[in-house]
Amino acid sequence: MSAVGLKARAAGVAFSVLVLAVAVTPAAAQSAAGRGSRLEVSAGGVLVGGYEFGEKVAELTPNSGSSGFDLFTTESEVRQAFGGVARIGFLVTPNLVVEGGLRFTRPVYELRASGDAEDAPDTTIEETLSQYLFDGSVVWNFGGAGRQFVPFVYGGAGYLRELHEEDALVEEGVEYHAGGGLKWWFGQGSRRFGARGDVGISVRDGGFDFDEGARLVPVVSGALVFAF
Repeated sequence: MSAVGLKARAAGVAFSVLVLAVAVTPAAAQSAAGRGSRLEVSAGGVLVGGYEFGEKVAELTPNSGSSGFDLFTTESEVRQAFGGVARIGFLVTPNLVVEGGLRFTRPVYELRASGDAEDAPDTTIEETLSQYLFDGSVVWNFGGAGRQFVPFVYGGAGYLRELHEEDALVEEGVEYHAGGGLKWWFGQGSRRFGARGDVGISVRDGGFDFDEGARLVPVVSGALVFAF
């Protein structure tokens, strides 16, 4: 996909998420009124899995005559990263929640060069990326209102933005996610707090990558959640 097409696609996803969140707010307030909490706000930590680019060989190809030979070999990866996540959810019904979220991590890109034809020492290069994800999700809570333990499933999409060190380069993409988790509420009533754990899969298309196509990474998060 071209850079222009990817940016248009990412912008479309971000716009759709914004429209969905704005459109559902009045409905959430009317539907939840008199029945309990209207909003859920959560903040906590997240662990996002890494991915590998595999082994690549730098080969010297002569102009003519003799065959080429390998100069050196590289292996590279983006390591898993811990970061922060925040969400705000609008309760359409006690079971149906529409969420908007922000996730921030700083994964490290690592490149290892070895097997140099001129016996140069093996080298490792690292660069820290700043990764932002603005997303929207639909959450389905199992069970009625007032339960202490509430399992749930979710799915959604988001806009991915990654900055290289010193903001030298910005890369964009789209992200799709799905998973499940558990909310553990302390206390009763419309105003309460609790803990939330999520486990899911994130499929990213675009952003910092040397290969075409989507990548799938695991995502695990834990947060404190407040209901109003």
